[in-house]
Amino acid sequence: MKPARTIAAAAAVAAAAGCTAGGGAAPSPGSGPSGEAAPSPGGGGGTASAPAAEVYVFNTHGDESGYADQEPEDLTASEFTAFNDLEWTAWGAEGAQGEGDLSGTWCLPECQDDPYRVPVELTAPETVDGELYFTRYQVGESDELPDEQRKAMEEADGGMLMRPEG
Repeated sequence: MKPARTIAAAAAVAAAAGCTAGGGAAPSPGSGPSGEAAPSPGGGGGTASAPAAEVYVFNTHGDESGYADQEPEDLTASEFTAFNDLEWTAWGAEGAQGEGDLSGTWCLPECQDDPYRVPVELTAPETVDGELYFTRYQVGESDELPDEQRKAMEEADGGMLMRPEG
């Protein structure tokens, strides 16, 4: 990871420190930190009789007030945990799977310049103000993430994603 990106990731985690699991009012789904359109999920799925539900993750990366996001490259998952350089392999109402660089306040300074490359899954969608948001994340097995760091991460936020106030 480049030092500038690491500093930006640490700043995003620090900026999110004022946020709680309740977050704040979320801008309309599909708008990113500067009001730009968030990427649409690929695929489509669903059936002819019932279209696939749109599902979002509440993200405060680059905007501490947060916004509805889909398949983000960078995700501030909680006030303690951030993912960068995410690559998604699946995204839908049943869950999202990908891989990215994990860091957080619980692993500083060790992970500042060398984050942990890990698989991540977003789960447990819930409806908030009529929109579906993932509420939990889980980090899969990775040789890069030491057991003591995994425990510290789990103790920090319990795998709970931030979500908009509803």
